[in-house]
Amino acid sequence: MTVLPAQYPTVRTSWHRTVASLPDERPAPTPFHSRQWAAAWQSPQVESALYQRHLLLNDGWHSHRLSYQLSDTSPLWNALESVTHRRHPVFSGPVVYAPSLYSQYGGLPGASALVLAEAVDRGRQLARETDAQAFVVPNLAPVEAAQWTRIRPPDARVRLFHTHRSLLGAGLQEFTARIPTSKARTQFQRQRSRGTAVGLRLRTVTGAALQPVLPAVHALHAEEARRQATPYLYSLPMLNALPGIPGALALLAEEPDGTLVGAFLGFRHGTTLYLWAETVAHERGDNYISGWLLAESVRHAVATGARVLDAGRGHRSFKRQLGMTPVPLTAACYLTTPDPLALSRLRELDTALEAHGRA
Repeated sequence: MTVLPAQYPTVRTSWHRTVASLPDERPAPTPFHSRQWAAAWQSPQVESALYQRHLLLNDGWHSHRLSYQLSDTSPLWNALESVTHRRHPVFSGPVVYAPSLYSQYGGLPGASALVLAEAVDRGRQLARETDAQAFVVPNLAPVEAAQWTRIRPPDARVRLFHTHRSLLGAGLQEFTARIPTSKARTQFQRQRSRGTAVGLRLRTVTGAALQPVLPAVHALHAEEARRQATPYLYSLPMLNALPGIPGALALLAEEPDGTLVGAFLGFRHGTTLYLWAETVAHERGDNYISGWLLAESVRHAVATGARVLDAGRGHRSFKRQLGMTPVPLTAACYLTTPDPLALSRLRELDTALEAHGRA
């Protein structure tokens, strides 16, 4: 436990093997902080998980939960190293992530300083006990990144990704009118018009109907990863876990004969539509399918009452051209023992990812 001054309450903590053994908690701020998301990630088939535990923290006012995962490989981390053309991996051994990199947003929004300090101290302890090289808290939005850094300064901070958000307004027309440049606005309109002209249609799938379409989405992702020689990020077991998460949905771009040429997998949570994963058949015209699919996603979001679109982490330049606000997602990295080589590589990765994000 963290040693605190006597006038402050201590944080009560307990480890749990499954989320099911934890009590109910307050409504999750994002789908990635929900009990159902954590439960979906308990399967060892989802990602390389050598060890998993869930920590319940209570500061006397509120309870919070954080999932810890020991991994010796992560497709998303490997993808980050791949795009920066690293010759050597940053880590030479397993790492404890809290939570998985696949949680688009991490941290413990709304938690007190006492809880955050305890979460780091327990994570460092777990990393030492499992012979991990580091403890990593990934995907912290700016406010959370500043809080974690102030309360328990990490050995290194790495800007992993940017997600992209936009207020939706009254509809697609308003969204299009806010695109900053006439060139980007015209291109977006042409992409949507071309997709419509060739007969693309949007099919929205939710609930029990979601499971049967996931193999086709996975097959399209696997084929495009092979074709483009890009990292293979999503396994079928990973996708099959999504229907258990409230608000899960698929937005499918289909040709007139029903052929799948693009898809967003995401979540409707509160007033926000999250587009978590995307796959597009590049050989059939990525330049218009992506634009058409995003336009139809905006139409769907507005029609269902969403006020914010969180368009996810891919296609940075395209989304910024459309006027979406980039939100940096940072990893706080705590080394288990002093390791100058790992520290140097983390800093190099941060610099390279910053440069890649500006390209």
